Amino acid sequence: MNAAGRLAELRLRRDFLAAQEVLLVLREPPAAPPPAPGQPPLVAADPAEGPEVLLAVWADGSVVALNGHVDLGTGIRTALAQIVAEELDVAFERVEMVLGDSARAPNQGPTIASASTQVHAVPLRHAAAQARAFLVERAASQLGLAACDLAVDEGLVHDRAGTAALSYGELLTGQRFELRLDLGAATKNPADYRLVGREQPRVDIPAKAFGEAVFVHDLRLPGMLHGRVVRPPYASADHGEFIGNTLESVDEASVAHIAGLRQVVVRRDFVGIVAEREDEAERAAAELRVHWKPWPGLPPLADLEQALRAQPATERRLVDEGEVDAALAGADQTLAARYVWPYQLHASIGPSCALAQWHGEQARPHALTVWAATQYPHALRADLALLMGVAESAVEVIRLEGAGCYGRNCADDVAADAALLARAAGAPVRVQLTREQEHLWEPKGAAQLMELRGGLDEDGSIAAYDFSSCYPSNAARTLALLLTRTIEP
Repeated sequence: MNAAGRLAELRLRRDFLAAQEVLLVLREPPAAPPPAPGQPPLVAADPAEGPEVLLAVWADGSVVALNGHVDLGTGIRTALAQIVAEELDVAFERVEMVLGDSARAPNQGPTIASASTQVHAVPLRHAAAQARAFLVERAASQLGLAACDLAVDEGLVHDRAGTAALSYGELLTGQRFELRLDLGAATKNPADYRLVGREQPRVDIPAKAFGEAVFVHDLRLPGMLHGRVVRPPYASADHGEFIGNTLESVDEASVAHIAGLRQVVVRRDFVGIVAEREDEAERAAAELRVHWKPWPGLPPLADLEQALRAQPATERRLVDEGEVDAALAGADQTLAARYVWPYQLHASIGPSCALAQWHGEQARPHALTVWAATQYPHALRADLALLMGVAESAVEVIRLEGAGCYGRNCADDVAADAALLARAAGAPVRVQLTREQEHLWEPKGAAQLMELRGGLDEDGSIAAYDFSSCYPSNAARTLALLLTRTIEP
């Protein structure tokens, strides 16, 4: 069976756990770290879904590796496969990666800050090393040799003389093994690397270069309808009593004449259109007469430094070493600086898009499937479950690539839009934002007030350093939760 065929059958974590002729490396779902003030909350894994699958080595010699992060164009699909192939001693082409699929991949938090390789590849690396060691020990037992006298080349365990050998496939035929992740498993000496640290063509580039890659914007489902949303006037606002309470009226008769219009969906300040064709949805969204109540507007931002200082603040101390004030007072030379960093547009190269299919609240295994370009599939799953009133395990988030950006765009917001419209329409719905909606409503890069003090001793060495940054919370919640007042702003 080829990789695509196998993965089509392994849609759930429990499918891996029930599979035969396989070696699985599992880990118990770790608890979410405690929340940090001003940072997005991390979503805990659901123990009811069973242990997380990190690695599956199959009797046909193929390997499936799973990681909770997603490829945002940085090439981690290739890099993680290199790491797995290196530690397992199999050909790179034998490794198939599953990234960020909420029903299969482990919950490893958001894909941010270059953490995918330096932090979240570590469990996968140890899982591959552990699997290799287990298979070598099994081969040693069957060959009557010591494990230290065996070597592995491309999935073939052999003695040094080349007179006795067993493949991984032979060791797994008719067998099934589960290992619990051991982060103490010995990994390769970097001096022995043959794949990691060397050039490897990225697996995603050829399809992109020849226009064959499927982005979320390209996905089409049978019976699919098209959706558009009409946003309220308070772009970029995320708190205040007016959130979810500003819609005055919607005149559905204003678009009744549009052919193909299926539905106008209204839930507090969420307003959406569903139509048979995309142009019909666009026209209806443009012509729908919606009246909004006045709202107080955003706080004055002309003096950004003062606006930041005026906000209530919670201190989050990252490093506190020594007596800084005393060291500065005794320094031979001191310096101070203050910088104001404005709000930054993440500038998505294209408007965000998502598809959703509502299967029904009692449907199994999932009530809702969403295809989205999210950076944090498990958090999006949690938000969608809250929005739709179902258990997290009833929501499936399938991550596809989407429009690139320098930070977060509206990928999660449009996924929630699609979910609401799909449930209302009773059919799969594809929603794409306009460029204006994308740039107005994306969770902007936070403004910052940065203040620095430093001191040098007479010999030029650093005597003291003090840095503080004041900025609004990065914990931007999925927009539909606010518009529908499912959560309090």
